[in-house]
Amino acid sequence: MVRTGRTNRSGSDPQAAGTGADGIGDGAIAGLLDATRDGFAVFDDQDRLVFHNRRFIELFPFLEPLGDLQGLTFFALASVPDGEMSRVANRDGYVAERLRHHADADGEPFLIPLEDGGWVQVRENRTPELWTVATWSDVSRLKASEARLHEAIDGIAAGLVLLDAEERIVQTNSGLRQMLAGSNAALEPGRRLSDVLDEASANGFFAHQAGGAVGALRRAAAKSGERPVEIPLRDGGWILASHNPLPGGGSVGIWTDLTAQKKREAELVAVREQLRQHTEALADFARLIAQQARHDMLTGLLNRFALEERLDQLQRDGETGTFWVGVIDVDHFNGINDAVGHAAGDDLLRDIGRFLRAQLRADDTLARIGADEFAIVLTGLDEAEVTGIANRLNAALQTHPFRAGGHRLTLTASIGLTLAQPGQTPSGLLAAADTACRVAKEGGRDRVQLYDLGDPKVHTTHQRVGWAERIRLGLELNRFRLHLQAIVDTRQRVCGYEALIRLIDSEDASYSPAQFLPAARRLGLMGRIDNWVCRQCVDFAMQLLARGEDQYVSMNLGVHTLANTAFQRKLLDLIDANPGIERALRIEITETDEMYDAAQVASFLSTLRTHGLHVYLDDFGNGYNSFEALKQLPVDGIKIDWTVTRDLLNDPIDEAQIKAAVSITSSLGLELVVEGVEEEQQLARLKELGATLFQGFYFHRPVGAETIFA
Repeated sequence: MVRTGRTNRSGSDPQAAGTGADGIGDGAIAGLLDATRDGFAVFDDQDRLVFHNRRFIELFPFLEPLGDLQGLTFFALASVPDGEMSRVANRDGYVAERLRHHADADGEPFLIPLEDGGWVQVRENRTPELWTVATWSDVSRLKASEARLHEAIDGIAAGLVLLDAEERIVQTNSGLRQMLAGSNAALEPGRRLSDVLDEASANGFFAHQAGGAVGALRRAAAKSGERPVEIPLRDGGWILASHNPLPGGGSVGIWTDLTAQKKREAELVAVREQLRQHTEALADFARLIAQQARHDMLTGLLNRFALEERLDQLQRDGETGTFWVGVIDVDHFNGINDAVGHAAGDDLLRDIGRFLRAQLRADDTLARIGADEFAIVLTGLDEAEVTGIANRLNAALQTHPFRAGGHRLTLTASIGLTLAQPGQTPSGLLAAADTACRVAKEGGRDRVQLYDLGDPKVHTTHQRVGWAERIRLGLELNRFRLHLQAIVDTRQRVCGYEALIRLIDSEDASYSPAQFLPAARRLGLMGRIDNWVCRQCVDFAMQLLARGEDQYVSMNLGVHTLANTAFQRKLLDLIDANPGIERALRIEITETDEMYDAAQVASFLSTLRTHGLHVYLDDFGNGYNSFEALKQLPVDGIKIDWTVTRDLLNDPIDEAQIKAAVSITSSLGLELVVEGVEEEQQLARLKELGATLFQGFYFHRPVGAETIFA
């Protein structure tokens, strides 16, 4: 990690020191980043600032009085009550929106104001290590140009109205508003133009004989491209209105005041010529907008929207089975980008796009669909021909002399290919090709992979990608639910509830934790899920307190989450914000087989217990390190895993485990909860062995939390 300014490199990155790619030293990289025109900053996985370049301070000078910024969280920086917040009406709302964008870190650009009156475009991306890389590009000139464009449109002598495909008003200029000022009709965006004309007619704006002309104007606005319409006004004036279609739907109308021209017919030809020029200019402007909507702004290639249009067209034309879709991912591009800088990285992407285009046939399709991802569509080829093209393309990449930031680079790519099948949607085709590309990357990169679910690697990756999408949608669309299962004593009195998570898909199918949590762990999504569970259980606990119930809700948290310092701060903040919650909230520790930092977890558990929270060791007896975890972690109790209870009556080893657990908890003063009780005989034997707290289907099946709190 490079350092510059006052902010030092984080000591947590053992690979930070030394030289960068191609032997570039930290100082050289710092110099490159300081020379860039964009602000640049990096936040670690605890959201603390570990690096920024000089341009960052130049864009946000109000941060300079803070001194050394290292270690400050993004929240602390974004909450400084100066700078750009002086240009927003709602400061709290502005800070909340900035924090939301920062939490997403999805690479999507958005604008924020500068205190000097300018603007910057922000992009924030999350690394696999959960670090956040942010860039701030000064777009003040672009915004000023935009403003000048709007001023120019507003300065057109003629009136201008832009309509959408439903004839609703999108934009008007001052010329049109002034022209219709005497009508007392509201020219508001979203209104249909026909409604405005009806209102103006009702207010007597048009001459008595203008009915036919107003009707013609309605038809012209609806159909677009009809002859210009001359409309007489009640005050003796005249309006010439012309509407022309736009490529993406809708129309643009140019309304000209013909009052003087009617008095001077000799000037009418010049006015019509002027009208034609205005219309052509606006049509050119509309075509430019349509072009930008279908092409990648950086490389000029087709974008994902245009690519999906092409795939949809091929499917409709009956080309299924005769065209292939490929996803090309440039190997190690992020490392190259970090080494040479984002400006040089953008130049490199343009070169790659031009190179790929030159390698393909004229009727092949090439698009850029991600930061360093391209897609191709190849028609009329068999499998051998397609794989041959892909392999030749990769070989050509390796021998082409690419350059970026003054360095000569050798590039390789991972390529995934899929053959179009009947009924596949464009997004499904791209997902299949992307799955094959992931398999190629996981297999060592620099290779070509066909999408074949018969291939175990492809099948596994396909399932993982599928679960990733379901879990992501579950978090974004709030499709997770918590079911509660009662924990009872020997008299079967409910002492509390364990919260058990479920995932509901778009078709209302419910998935148990065993189905999706393993994928969530592999994909690094458990932290987000645990945060969601924590917030829900805190809410349930406060509801129990409000009802005056002497009961609790117990939530499951993995050791990796408990070792995360950012999560630790959030949980302690929730405890402090909800007085008394320690009486109704408990924690069950899971995934102890994967515990690598027992000391850090133990320290945090001790802190929780000083706040009054009870902590339990879950899944006791399932695995090889239950007793070791009990020695290392300070807890208030243990929960016997259901797999031990299941064979209690038939397996002497399981009975011995329960006897040992009863003895240990009794001698240490810990609580013991036995899970998985399903039969009367099991319950009777557990009582004989000394167990006093139970959980299982014999007493209560898990139900939706809303049932408990109805």
